[in-house]
Amino acid sequence: MSVYLHEHSLSLQEDFILGENAACNICKKRVLGSPTYTCVDCQNFYLHKSCAEFPQQINHHKHTSHPLSLFPRSADGCTCDICGRDIKVSYACVDCDFDVCVFCALEPRVLHHQGHKEHALTLMNKESLFECDACQEEAKDSSYVCTTCEFWIHKSCAYSPLIIPSPTYHNHPLALVYSVPDIHLFFSQYCGICRRYVCPSYWVYYCHKCTYFVHMKCSTSTISMVTEIEADDDVDNQPDLVLFPLPSQESIFDLLVTRCCESEDNFKGKGEIMSITSSDPHVIEKHWSHEIHPLQQLQFTIYEDDSDDSDDDRRGLICNGCVQPITVSYPSYYACIQCGFFLHSLCATKLPQNLPVGALHVHPEHSLLLQMKDKFYDIVSCGVCKYSTNGFYYHCQDCDICVDIRCAFLPARIKYKSHKHHSLVQRPSSNSTCSVTRYKNKVGMEYACETCSNFQIHISCAIVPSKMEHKYDVHPLTLKIPPFFFEGAFYCEICEERVNNQELLYHCRESEHSYHYYCGFLVSNIKLGGTIKVFIQGKPHTLALVSKRPTRKKSTYTCSLCSGFYYNLCFILECDGCGFLACLKCAQKLSRESGQIALL
Repeated sequence: MSVYLHEHSLSLQEDFILGENAACNICKKRVLGSPTYTCVDCQNFYLHKSCAEFPQQINHHKHTSHPLSLFPRSADGCTCDICGRDIKVSYACVDCDFDVCVFCALEPRVLHHQGHKEHALTLMNKESLFECDACQEEAKDSSYVCTTCEFWIHKSCAYSPLIIPSPTYHNHPLALVYSVPDIHLFFSQYCGICRRYVCPSYWVYYCHKCTYFVHMKCSTSTISMVTEIEADDDVDNQPDLVLFPLPSQESIFDLLVTRCCESEDNFKGKGEIMSITSSDPHVIEKHWSHEIHPLQQLQFTIYEDDSDDSDDDRRGLICNGCVQPITVSYPSYYACIQCGFFLHSLCATKLPQNLPVGALHVHPEHSLLLQMKDKFYDIVSCGVCKYSTNGFYYHCQDCDICVDIRCAFLPARIKYKSHKHHSLVQRPSSNSTCSVTRYKNKVGMEYACETCSNFQIHISCAIVPSKMEHKYDVHPLTLKIPPFFFEGAFYCEICEERVNNQELLYHCRESEHSYHYYCGFLVSNIKLGGTIKVFIQGKPHTLALVSKRPTRKKSTYTCSLCSGFYYNLCFILECDGCGFLACLKCAQKLSRESGQIALL
């Protein structure tokens, strides 16, 4: 080893304790865990064994007139004449005042790289501005080029580490892969840092355990994960905030009850808000939402000796107001048996008929009236979550904005399971990417973190419950929030399409069944099953409101009247006998034609 590198003798240490930031005086990289030469007389002088054994003298293509020797460079501001980095040790020609850092001096002219196995790569002499075939970024840099197939990458990309052992932004090591693995090509993948698209053919850092991808340019990010201790402390400091996702689908109605009571206290005397009391009439002769027949108060019960078939009707009671199930948790409800019309007692008697100015934080400028469409197949779109509903909603006549009663009573600030260390505030959608579903938040409202400004979730995603029961599975379904991983291809048990394991999904551990979260939940704000009788060319059809989802076998549905095509999840009227389909627009048109349609 050259005496020019240090004035004292050095001792090789292979098993010793050093500070985490102890760095080699030549390459500036950490020496922790590597055989290292140290100086007993000097403080903080370290040399990797590999760096200390660099050759004393070399010939370099950038300076062919003289050989270059390895020297310490103590002068401040000494830089490499090739790459421009500051250096303290260099290969130098003292006569010509020419310095080259050890990286530029020893880098190979010809490189065989795993990212381009077909041919060798050649180091270009000059820096150029080009788009790198590894990282997809355009930058001026030294480069390695394949002259056979014009493969061109930055020199910095060529020497990118194969493993990032302890990234600050993820809890597992990340491995460099030279394309997105085939198993993940079915769906688009997105960077875990910038949340932008990951091109399948470019180099990327990847966590196999979590199906987590990071662009090469993003891999050096210093974003830190908040520890669970910090998260729990902050959660404890905000006990009044509701934690989403809610525990179950029934919890949505629990929240509605709680928030409705709070609104009665907060806005007492500011509008026509009905008093919340425990006494309800046994019969409502004419309810504003169902004036054709009286509503009778009943109690929901489940008898132990009931068979599964007899239980179906009781379990299928859906409130026409909030479109949530009527259960033993809130057993009092009103019913018109003749029409199959049901209302929770709260929805029938205790909802505010008018929300005064300022009562609704998502629309504080005007008052809103509680309304419902006359026809069950006449649906409206909620301006907050953008789900459709045929239940109760609040309407602003000035702005023609509809807000379903579920969203009208959502909290202004919440906690969310995958972002517990900061609370989220409700605000208009910012056209940013939802941190959970990765879809653009273009319309409606979102919950967003104001502290770190890099987490936002659309309300339609936030209100999906963490557990729910589904008629297609005998076990409760659990909501899975990415990132998580399971091998192989899984298909939704409802629509038969493949399930993306990096989006929200419902999963049954016992049966290993998976479901798209929207296939299991989106219909919950539409009460299905109402029927109408339609006469087309003298032939009667009894149509029921149903939801349709495309499958791999049938991707579209066509209205039998207007021949319109309907994709994805849609609501349509279907004749159970012959399969005749009528879209909602055609049903509304027929209803305006006298004698053509009749409610059953």
